[in-house]
Amino acid sequence: MTRRETVFKSYNEQREMCEERIRSGIELNRKTYAHLSFVDKDKKPLKNVKFSASLADHEYKFGCNLFMLDEFESQEKNEKYRKIFADAFNYAVVPFYWNTLEPEKGKPRYEKSSPRVYRRPTPDLCVEYCKQNGIRMKGHCLVYDAFSPAWLPDDPALVWKEYDRHFGEIAQRYKNDIHDWDIVNEAISWPAYKNDNPGMTAIFCDRRFVEKCFELGRRHFPTNNLFLNEAAGIWERFRFDRSYFYLLLERYANAQVSFDSIGMQMHMFQPRDKEMEWGALRYNPQKVYDVLDTYGEFNRPLHISEITLPTYNGGPEDEEIQAQLLSMLYRIWFSHKATDGIVYWNLVDGYAHGAPIGALDKGENVYGGGLLNFDLSEKPAFKEMKRLIKEEWTTKVSDISDEGGKATFRGFKGKYKLTYFVDGKQYDTEFSVTDNAAQTQIVVE
Repeated sequence: MTRRETVFKSYNEQREMCEERIRSGIELNRKTYAHLSFVDKDKKPLKNVKFSASLADHEYKFGCNLFMLDEFESQEKNEKYRKIFADAFNYAVVPFYWNTLEPEKGKPRYEKSSPRVYRRPTPDLCVEYCKQNGIRMKGHCLVYDAFSPAWLPDDPALVWKEYDRHFGEIAQRYKNDIHDWDIVNEAISWPAYKNDNPGMTAIFCDRRFVEKCFELGRRHFPTNNLFLNEAAGIWERFRFDRSYFYLLLERYANAQVSFDSIGMQMHMFQPRDKEMEWGALRYNPQKVYDVLDTYGEFNRPLHISEITLPTYNGGPEDEEIQAQLLSMLYRIWFSHKATDGIVYWNLVDGYAHGAPIGALDKGENVYGGGLLNFDLSEKPAFKEMKRLIKEEWTTKVSDISDEGGKATFRGFKGKYKLTYFVDGKQYDTEFSVTDNAAQTQIVVE
């Protein structure tokens, strides 16, 4: 079979079931009713008010990592990236890898003027850009054994003191701007004895390692949304409630570990000739739904938190397959009630981890997993993602309020722009449509 036939075999066999579940899931889980009430300054109803409402920003989080902000080799590319990112996404992952955030103890790289580190724009720069463009953020990540600074002490008690200081500094500076935080990243993805530092090895082998990290996290981020983000054992070793990541989460939930959301990575880091070893599950709609149904039992939002869909730098046919894969998977994930965000990982080919710039045969670049080419031109997958978010999953309505000044419509949850006319005068405002939103009163002064 061709790659296309192999990749989409399960979907083609399940097409009717899959499309019906997508359709019904989106209608039930991503839409709700908006109730508007037009009144004058004395709160008396205004009848027959002409209005139009359009979705301006999804409640659902559609994101990508922001690791290439102002990191390109030319100002032209930097400006183009800034525009493309803001046009496409409402959510950004901001890098907080400790080894590059504080390469020298006591000299953290928070400010825009800090020394540059490739693929690690400073938090201040990222926050400024996101606030300017109305983009929500997640800090990634506070605890990640494989990216710990080399200067950490070899005494585990002193390492925990450094963690406490590190959490406290970041919380004081960013917790009001960045709501979401990956507290622990890939706790079960790395060998227990990988770190050469005996202090780090000791705390990583501590049976309460994750619990202690979240205790620190909740103390310093009492009202923020705290994630446990993981790569291993979610899709390829799935055994329903017997899956080892599920059992780990169950243990943490029973121990009242204060995690609010679950990050589920989906990198297809497999060579072309071994793609279906993982793809047999990850590209199978029924099995994807089984995973989401099972982890949804924790009643915590699921983030599809890091996504790479490969083209293997293979040309137009592989790019079309990437686009069709993205369409199938994004629609499945978006339709499921347990999810609240989808985050693609590397946006641009040729700038991925572990490779020189432009070297498509090195590191993660070999998978050709970006949605943009090296020159920042759009791949079919990027165009399909934007089509889904901006065109298929949007709401635009024009109507007239009734005799009591009321109007109702059904639309996607999120922020809306509202234009209405009273006595020949145009008014513009915004309102939100959520599951918990009561009637929105529009007061005309």
